Amino acid sequence: MRERRRLDSREQANRHTCKILLNCYLRECGSEHSSGITLKPAEKTYEIRFPASGVVLSGKLSGYSVMGEHEYDSFHTHEGNEPTCTELAEWIVAELRLHRGAATDEQAADFADKVANSVRNTALFLEHSEPVRVEDYLSSEQSLRFGHPFHPYPKNTLGFMEEEVRRFSPELRAAFPLCYMAVRKDAYREEWIAERREVELPESVEAHAGDALGNRRDAYELLPVHPWQYAHVQGCDAVRDYVRQGKIVPLGSCGPLAYPTSSVRTVYVPAMRCNIKLSLDIQITNLKRNNTKEQMRRTLDAARYLRRSRGFAQEPHTRIAFEEGVCCCAFEEEQATAWLTVAYRPIRFDTAATYVLSSLVEPPARGEPVRLLSVMEPNHVEAWFRRYLDISLRPIVRIAEEQGIHFEAHLQNALLTVKDGMPDTFIIRDLEGVSVEREKAGEQEDTSGPLFYEREQARARTAYYYFVNHLGSLIHAIARDMSSDETYLWGIVREALAEEYELGGNEFAGELLAADVFYAKKNMMSCLAGNSETPDYVPVINRMKSMGREWKGAHKQLV
Repeated sequence: MRERRRLDSREQANRHTCKILLNCYLRECGSEHSSGITLKPAEKTYEIRFPASGVVLSGKLSGYSVMGEHEYDSFHTHEGNEPTCTELAEWIVAELRLHRGAATDEQAADFADKVANSVRNTALFLEHSEPVRVEDYLSSEQSLRFGHPFHPYPKNTLGFMEEEVRRFSPELRAAFPLCYMAVRKDAYREEWIAERREVELPESVEAHAGDALGNRRDAYELLPVHPWQYAHVQGCDAVRDYVRQGKIVPLGSCGPLAYPTSSVRTVYVPAMRCNIKLSLDIQITNLKRNNTKEQMRRTLDAARYLRRSRGFAQEPHTRIAFEEGVCCCAFEEEQATAWLTVAYRPIRFDTAATYVLSSLVEPPARGEPVRLLSVMEPNHVEAWFRRYLDISLRPIVRIAEEQGIHFEAHLQNALLTVKDGMPDTFIIRDLEGVSVEREKAGEQEDTSGPLFYEREQARARTAYYYFVNHLGSLIHAIARDMSSDETYLWGIVREALAEEYELGGNEFAGELLAADVFYAKKNMMSCLAGNSETPDYVPVINRMKSMGREWKGAHKQLV
């Protein structure tokens, strides 16, 4: 039985990875390689040619998506073989290298390693975790077993050994006490958006520090550290020097349990009612997750700006989860400081009825409907969706138009509180991704910092993160499992935007309606080329544009 489950988990992980690799390839390269791609939605068939490898892949679609999130029933070559995702990745890379000169041998090998790592992790999660039906905030954070549908290796954690994957992965319901370092006050830095610190460390941690430091306790502040990072940084020269000088005293593991959330490095500590965004010097998806100076500056600047502007104060069912403070051990080397920097994000919502959206659009097990169905009334899908747009889309486009504020509101950065089976409160988190249009900032603002963008750039971020990424996958999930149609649901989105444009005079809503295309990240190409921090973008057809009349006065493309 155990062997059967292990083999089944590997098969599921392989098929899922084949799906996301194909969908990435079709989205990012489909227009350039259209002569070798045939999709027949009515017949639910596809055929994709890879001339560089002499391979033709074909099969049946179990679901066609207007946004490209296709579901595949089968994969086979003309010889009748079902490929592994490793083989498919090789064919895709060979095609890109032949026609575009993309990737060196080293980059191609690195790409293959990360795809393999993601597949191994996904198989491990499927084998060793039971299907989870989300019951509360924590279970939603720890149930995201597949991840980003348009990323070539969404579960890559290169840097973790298998034992560490088992110990620290949210998908395996991990929980562990944090480690702490006492940092002498001359090396300790903290910054809070309120006048005083509002997050207190647990009494058990304070007691442990008092026992360890004795009469030196008043000379030190305490810094939580991920257990993996705690061991890792003590092998680094800058940290060892601080330990020798007495600027750092490692205190080991103590305090209440912390639960890794869907981002892996951010943990939820119920005893503190707080999320802590920890640094973790491993590659999660495609980037190392240390809290850099620029990232933390953006986060705090965004939090302060949003508080001054009062954010969604006029929207009773839309909220922001603020990072309220950043603490670190300061080194001369900025990289070393990033290793030991944390951000605190207090929990100020009902954890019994609030869920991460990214987990709701995944099925708990193969062949089952997405978890969203478990937190909504199945006979009121349209009413549910309209209500959802009322508390998410409308406030997002209003704050963009009125104040020039934009969010990285993708599904993993969005929370939803549900009451009586209906959306009640929409919550946006992770303020590092906030951007503000320079021309709409207050006259007293210094707009030279990283928080501020040109108008077109800022608006394009909302178009991608909320409309393409967020609504694209949410609509796909609803349509796939709830007898709805993607195009029909996009029509409801169009109606909501049209009302904002015609009744509220919202120019941004008009631009969204009039745009021929939106622009999505080329995640696969960026990962292959090693430029994930400055990715390229690919046009994605705006499905709302063809549904009605032209929107006069709002013809700018969002680029």
